[in-house]
Amino acid sequence: METSNNDHNGRPDMLSSSEYRARLTTKLNCLIAVLEVAIGKISKSMGLPGANEERLLKIRSNLENTLAICHRAKQTLEKTNSTKELAPRELEANKMTARDYVELSSIDEYRKFKKMTPIQYLDLQSVDFDELARRLADS
Repeated sequence: METSNNDHNGRPDMLSSSEYRARLTTKLNCLIAVLEVAIGKISKSMGLPGANEERLLKIRSNLENTLAICHRAKQTLEKTNSTKELAPRELEANKMTARDYVELSSIDEYRKFKKMTPIQYLDLQSVDFDELARRLADS
């Protein structure tokens, strides 16, 4: 089956492209850096007089959870670098299960993520990392 350059729908065959994996890795590295900077700024803000520590702790916790997910995604992506195709059994392993619930804050969050489709290549291309960092810092 022939695939066009614009067909980035998250199919496993896209992961067999070293160029695609390299771009995805770069995007993940950028997101990880933004999250680490945001966590650092939150930590510094907590020591300031008049800081709303409860709110800042919640924001930092959310950022740290997101960072952990990014690190797991990066590890998964690095594992696929050594293979050309994902086996069907590996694809099944990538689907969310009830075990994933323990990593989320509530059953509602689990249900939300279970219904969501994977992040698409075009979604990553449209991310404005400066705006994301500003929004995370302002939360």
